[in-house]
Amino acid sequence: MGTEVRPVRFQSGLLEALETRLAREGGELSDFVNMAVDRALHGDAGERRLRAVPEPIAQEELHGACVAYRRALLDRDPVRARAVVDDLVARGVRMIDLYESVLAPAMGEIGELWALEQVTVADEHYATEETAQILNTLAPERRVAPTRGRLAVVGGSPDELHSIGPRMVADLLERAGWEVIALGAGAPAGDLARLVSAECPDVVALSTATVGRLPGAEEAIGLLRQVRPRPLLAVGGGLYRGPAVDLARAWGADVVTSDLKDFLAQLHERFPPVG
Repeated sequence: MGTEVRPVRFQSGLLEALETRLAREGGELSDFVNMAVDRALHGDAGERRLRAVPEPIAQEELHGACVAYRRALLDRDPVRARAVVDDLVARGVRMIDLYESVLAPAMGEIGELWALEQVTVADEHYATEETAQILNTLAPERRVAPTRGRLAVVGGSPDELHSIGPRMVADLLERAGWEVIALGAGAPAGDLARLVSAECPDVVALSTATVGRLPGAEEAIGLLRQVRPRPLLAVGGGLYRGPAVDLARAWGADVVTSDLKDFLAQLHERFPPVG
């Protein structure tokens, strides 16, 4: 097993002060760094202050967490639902794994249960609201200044009422250093096109959760193709599998995917950081 090498950045003023102290008092730099890291890890009184790099969480565990999260939502037990998420976060789960392997599939399964009339609209709305609240608690630590020099507009396709999907996409893009204009649920196609024309984003990403919203997605893509400069047009959501992929490409969508990791990988390849 190899060793990962990461660059270490020092503030120049602190580095100069350290060099002066070591020259005056003697001692090895490695000893000084080891003691500093030990204090950061354990604190002066044994208190843990710096979390060590965690072991990756296995896909089987993520699947189990998804089942537990879905059951907690259907039982209307917010404490249990949040405990599932808190445990994964404390163990260092990547946000994209939390979203793609736990929250999104749990919500998708609840949506399927609603379509089969095994749960009510109220059950689905409760699950959506609870998940939105959890996303709010996860959001503050990713609110940093954009670093990639890129802008994305993210929202639901026109008339789409489901907003969890686009919220996850917007969150992950912000964590990746993008500036994001997050629209939430679907905006009318004309209003969306006017906003994009005014803001000139690099990417417009639209999420579609229900079959009845596909005509709105088609209309939006048609109008956005006429905007200059033309942004990259991406559509996503669980609907975009099989024939729906070819359909969206025929509308003029540049990226069509139901996979968050695939979407982010394609953007990373097409839009490397500016500078």
